[in-house]
Amino acid sequence: MTSGPPPTAEDPTVHETTPPANKALLTLAAVLLAIPVIALLWVDSYAREDPKLGPWPFFFWYQFLWVFLTAGLTYTSYRIVLVARPHRPMTTPGAHIGDRTDADLFDGDPWDADEPRDTDPRRDGEEGR
Repeated sequence: MTSGPPPTAEDPTVHETTPPANKALLTLAAVLLAIPVIALLWVDSYAREDPKLGPWPFFFWYQFLWVFLTAGLTYTSYRIVLVARPHRPMTTPGAHIGDRTDADLFDGDPWDADEPRDTDPRRDGEEGR
């Protein structure tokens, strides 16, 4: 359904290969995710009552603190992964649904991309375009 030459490897919309990832940043994200796992599996480090935080023994408030620390580390890891694995656009830059640069959807109807243009039952009264 597309007209024109096939896309080349330099085209940013070709998705046959994965973009290069920054392995150092991905390793950092993995380490940040491993920190809470290791900290909470090492039970001997917090299996005690003192110091108490109000009426709560250390054993409880230490684990509760890790709920918030883990959320922060997870979010930080997520942001690092977004930087480490660059986004690749799905369409040609500047393309919009409904214009001629959107190869499959240039008529503005995203649901008929694979249907023949002149046999769409939703276009009652319209002849083939």
